[in-house]
Amino acid sequence: MSRNLKLEAAIREELDAVAIIDTHEHLDTESEFSRQHVDFGRLFLHYANCDLISAGCPPQDILTLTEDTTVSPSEKWRLIAPYWDAIRDTGYARCLDRAIRDLYDLDGLSAETVEPLSAAMAANRRPGFYREVFDRAGIQVALWNPLARVEPMPPMWQPDHDRSLFVHDMLSSQLNVAEESVFQGWDREIQCLDDYLHAIEGRFAAYAAQSGALKVGVAYSRPLAFSDPARAEIEPTFNRLLDAAWEFNAAKPSMGELRRLQDYLLHHALRQCQKHELAIKFHTGLQEGNGNTITNSRAALLANLFQRYPNVRFDVYHISYPYQDELLTLAKNFANVAIDFCWMWIINPAAGRRALSEYLDAVPANKIHGFGGDFIFVEGSYGHAIMAKEEIARTLAAKVDDGDLSLARAKTVGRWLLRDNPIRWFRLEEKGLI
Repeated sequence: MSRNLKLEAAIREELDAVAIIDTHEHLDTESEFSRQHVDFGRLFLHYANCDLISAGCPPQDILTLTEDTTVSPSEKWRLIAPYWDAIRDTGYARCLDRAIRDLYDLDGLSAETVEPLSAAMAANRRPGFYREVFDRAGIQVALWNPLARVEPMPPMWQPDHDRSLFVHDMLSSQLNVAEESVFQGWDREIQCLDDYLHAIEGRFAAYAAQSGALKVGVAYSRPLAFSDPARAEIEPTFNRLLDAAWEFNAAKPSMGELRRLQDYLLHHALRQCQKHELAIKFHTGLQEGNGNTITNSRAALLANLFQRYPNVRFDVYHISYPYQDELLTLAKNFANVAIDFCWMWIINPAAGRRALSEYLDAVPANKIHGFGGDFIFVEGSYGHAIMAKEEIARTLAAKVDDGDLSLARAKTVGRWLLRDNPIRWFRLEEKGLI
């Protein structure tokens, strides 16, 4: 079907005027960024590096590209040039090219551009650069999950945290019970299960009112099927885990036992979300990286939680791609389930358009969140935001052209997707966070 470019432009003009609520970012702070070595290899810290590996690039060359400060940008380019040509049409690569052209006025990524690009990127390690990029992208504020924070449910609002850029999400690191550090970083000594549960409750009491949501990312390491074990079943496992953390020769619980403990702790966190009226976000669908187990992360595995906690608002990331049709059914059935397009517009733009069109046919339009950059570096957030607006405008224009929506309704829905829906779902205005 031919595209109606005039309609797309009219809707895109409306979307450009929206102050976007970005539902998910992993950016470091500007002060952290200012202390790092920067060249164009930073653009391959995630996402596009996975496509390079999928195209045949040796993983050790990716490490050189992203981590070796002794190799020049031109030498790094020679490592990836053949593979870049293979991936340059993917959503990941198109996002980077768009950011390079718009932000640095260079003709994409090539042998001729990597040296001036690297110099320009390094020069932008300065206060205010993030805000400039957000403004050009149309982003008012991003819900933030900083990857560098390793403590379990860490205290928030670090001195270098810019509240004009970010609304902090609480982390669910307390579920990572396979790591001995899970007992460190709390405001009390953990000597028993009650100590641990009370520590978690304390973090919710302290930070839920100033947080966007609780983020759960365990789909990278286990299936999202959560049972509901009794305390008597998991407490011996917890005690053995505690012993193993402090005694060198103590036997650690099995992975099966640790999963049951994780299940118990997740239910405890969900009860805290209910108590504090805090939304919860789940990573579902495609996992970043190569060689993952995709079946771990389908959103349908969470259905028992949607039923068990009807008063908790669930935000389901990445439209559960490639299980987006299952998520359509879940969001249609459960009032407490919202669809989140974060990451999706660069994973597979065409699939994103198809999914959004079908979601608008089947799911209430107030339960769809249209954009989350999901990037480590701010150039990616920019490129992704521009692509999101283009793809949303294209999808809505097709609905208008087909007679399914009026132009006025399409513009309204576009504003809902990019701003109004996440404000309401995460209660950002009620909390005074925007």
